[in-house]
Amino acid sequence: MKRSKRILIWLALAAFSAAQGIGLFFLMRTAPATALRLSETALVLKMDEGRRVTHTIEPAAASGKLVKFKVTAPDGIVAWVDEQNEMIVALAPGKCQVKAVLDGQEAIVDVTVLDETALAGEWQTEDGTALSIGEDLSGVFGSEPVQWTRDAFSEGENTNPYRYVKLTGSISGASAALYYDRLTDTMRLESDGAIRIFTRG
Repeated sequence: MKRSKRILIWLALAAFSAAQGIGLFFLMRTAPATALRLSETALVLKMDEGRRVTHTIEPAAASGKLVKFKVTAPDGIVAWVDEQNEMIVALAPGKCQVKAVLDGQEAIVDVTVLDETALAGEWQTEDGTALSIGEDLSGVFGSEPVQWTRDAFSEGENTNPYRYVKLTGSISGASAALYYDRLTDTMRLESDGAIRIFTRG
């Protein structure tokens, strides 16, 4: 009988200790953030560019890890934030401020968007097919001149309506669509039933 009581006492003590440990674990996991920091405090972007801005919190085990972003732009729509990928997307020349908020903590990024486009430059496929685009969206595909036009239609995803920039033009008499993917910094050319993927040359 005495042995049974001792076993019961030990089991009760073990259960109590485990409960305290679990309670302490959840207390640590549910503690609010006491500091929020972003990887950038100021950004200079080209129009159409997307740049990831990561966050860190203290304590690292804080429960609220969903950071909300707010864009303040006195000059109009200058930038947008893809919260899922923590990416600031430059939409138009100007200045704005992006504020990140978590558990009452705030961090700010000052953003300047230049009157230049991230689409301009040299691009090429894996087999060496070249594509060049100028600031005025004139360009050359292989050896053929192409004048691209920014399409008013914005193609994206439910969580990121500004993931792609769409340009339209004509190659060898056939209509062509060029999609710039801000997340991967790649170009996708669709023309005459063919699809080509371009990376920066």
